[in-house]
Amino acid sequence: MEQLWTREELKGRAKNALRKNYWACVVVALILTLAASFGEGNSGRPAAGESHVTFFEETIGNYEFGSDLIERGGDILHQVTRSPIGIILGLVGAGILVSVTLLLLVFGIFVGNVLEIGGNKFFIENMYSTPKIGRILYGFRSGSYWNLVKIMFCKELFVLLWSLLLVIPGIIKSYEYYMIPYLLAEYPEMSMEEAFSRSREMMYGEKWNAFVLDLSFIPWFLLSGLTFGIVGIFYVNPYVNATRAEFYDTLTRKMRG
Repeated sequence: MEQLWTREELKGRAKNALRKNYWACVVVALILTLAASFGEGNSGRPAAGESHVTFFEETIGNYEFGSDLIERGGDILHQVTRSPIGIILGLVGAGILVSVTLLLLVFGIFVGNVLEIGGNKFFIENMYSTPKIGRILYGFRSGSYWNLVKIMFCKELFVLLWSLLLVIPGIIKSYEYYMIPYLLAEYPEMSMEEAFSRSREMMYGEKWNAFVLDLSFIPWFLLSGLTFGIVGIFYVNPYVNATRAEFYDTLTRKMRG
């Protein structure tokens, strides 16, 4: 099937849309990023502004001391975990971990997914107007909150189940359902059957193109990492969101003929 759009066209239009409402786009993209990564830790990385050289020097310099500490700590841990108090503390820690995991899951289902739809609504409207930051709350104010929660939950569940089967089918299904959050941003009352059907129809022959489009942002994500997320906050994240909105708009016009 002939591709009726190019990545350069989508990204060019996205840049123009960003320029006219830049700061609102930055804030909305930041909210979406925080919502998506809610609860994630630092993962052992040096803090922003800390030198990587200093970080590794300290790590290597303290290696022998750390090894000795780990060995002693292992002996102490073995003794503690055999005591009743150690067992109780272990159970309490496990309970806290499970509770936090469940809280994050609930947040994603009832807040994060709905914010994603509101963010899509913002970036769709930003192509032709200058919406306010508050547009990100659209999903909560749409009157179809529970419908949005249900459909987004099922979308993620289906992708997860396909991914458990095999990784590649999971990726394919994620792109098959790519347009669901955008369709719900424009039609929050849409039924689940129609949302899945229309997304499959829109993505027919476009899944590989969408995959390559996402891959084209990898250099930007690497640059964002090198700048401790600064470039991501002030350019990459809003740029990616704006480009994906342009992709949705292009496929919508294509379906209308």
